[in-house]
This record gives sequence, structure tokens and C-alpha cells, in this order.
Amino acid sequence: MYSEKISVSNLMNPKVQTDFEDQNIMSACNIMYTNDIGCVIIVTRANNQIPMGIITERDVVRILGKLNQGLLQTPLKTLMSTPLITIEESASINAATNLMNNKKIRRLVAVDRNNKMTGILTQRDIFNAIDKDPNLFSEFYGNAFSSKFNEIYERYNKYRLENLVPEFEKY
Repeated sequence: MYSEKISVSNLMNPKVQTDFEDQNIMSACNIMYTNDIGCVIIVTRANNQIPMGIITERDVVRILGKLNQGLLQTPLKTLMSTPLITIEESASINAATNLMNNKKIRRLVAVDRNNKMTGILTQRDIFNAIDKDPNLFSEFYGNAFSSKFNEIYERYNKYRLENLVPEFEKY
């Protein structure tokens, strides 16, 4: 399979935005807003800045939705989602999509063989790869979709153009 030959390192974003475990939710929100991203990896304040967890947009909504003023000053280490799910940067995209599907997550932190964070892989990165090579779609979802592939791919493209590619609206 072609997807077995594409490694996580080929699609991941090496520029991971982080925040410290002792910061609050507003700090994480500011990083997400400033960088136009949907998550922040929470790290220790120690020199090696070990990744401990993740704060996503969904976490922010869940936290702020409680309408508890005290949560605004609560350290991120108390609020973050754990455990942080990682994958080796040398793993295949097929392995990454399987892990994402099994864990029901949309982001994976990529690590090297020494378990050092090297990047982040998101569903959007995978969608972008599918856009470049539509055959990956059927590889990820198997032969069960092969007869319906054209219909599903057309619906995917319609969704992508309507919802995921706002830059087209600028022109």
C-alpha cells in the first residue's frame, strides 16, 4: 500500500506551539488565537520541556462552558487532556490514521526515537495529502468503500470547498 510508504514526518508540522503547565487557559487561548491553530501542547517548565498533555478548542469550550471563574486561573496541567497520544515520526500515515481512528482523536504528537517531540500531525494534514492523491482515501478506508468511492469523494470535496478552504473566498 502506498500509504505505508508515506511517513508521519512527511506530513507533520514541525512547528508545534506549546505552553507551560503552570499557565492558565487564557494563555493557551492567546497562543491558539495568535497562531490561528486549534490546539496547544502543554509542556513542563523544566529545561527539557517534556510534553505532558494537550489543550484543544473543544477543551476550551468545555472549560469555559462551565461558567466557573476559578477555572480561568487554574493551571493548564489540571485542565489539559491526558494522556498525550504520540506516534514515532518514522511511522506510516496508515498507522497514524489507524491510531487516530482507534483513539477517536484528531491530532497526534510526533516524536523521534528518543521520545523527543518533533512535530504534530492533524487530520487536516491527512486531508491535504488526500487532496494531492485521492487514491489515499480508498487506501485509508478499505475496499468496502471502493464502490461508493466516487460519491464519497465528491461529497468530501464539496465539504472541503465549503468549509475547509476559506482562502478561496478572498479571490
